[in-house]
Amino acid sequence: MARRKRVRDRHGRTWTVIKIRRKEAEGEDFHFWYDGLTPEQRVEAVAEALESCLKTRGLDGIPRLHPPS
Repeated sequence: MARRKRVRDRHGRTWTVIKIRRKEAEGEDFHFWYDGLTPEQRVEAVAEALESCLKTRGLDGIPRLHPPS
């Protein structure tokens, strides 16, 4: 049985926290990414996660690829 709670952060964003059993986690994760987000939102979420990860390693942002000269 899942328990849901909505939380608002200091930036005004609303987050939904769900407590579920571990064996149900993969299905819930699938529904979040494929049913809950548009393709554009999925790309933005992955980019934000990558940027946050790189910042923890001392980098300022995502490296951009430059076309060959």
